[in-house]
Amino acid sequence: MKKEKVKEIIISCLDEMYQASDPPITWKEIEKQYDDVKDWFWKHEITEKKYDEIRTKYKKMLPPHMRGSLDFDLLNYAPKFKKEE
Repeated sequence: MKKEKVKEIIISCLDEMYQASDPPITWKEIEKQYDDVKDWFWKHEITEKKYDEIRTKYKKMLPPHMRGSLDFDLLNYAPKFKKEE
């Protein structure tokens, strides 16, 4: 699998996570809105269940040796978890 395709899958995963977050936003909106803002991902929350569901879906799209790339990018860019009530 080419690096461009892996990057596309990772961005699609992040986009889906942020659209499922509170408040929802697209990855393209993030790139525009948060260009100079540090720690922007702390402004969006996702449930751990939804995070795992989306992550699993996209991990299946990647060959085993590329799945670490997804985990690494999610560690750096995914929305924070919502606190359980």
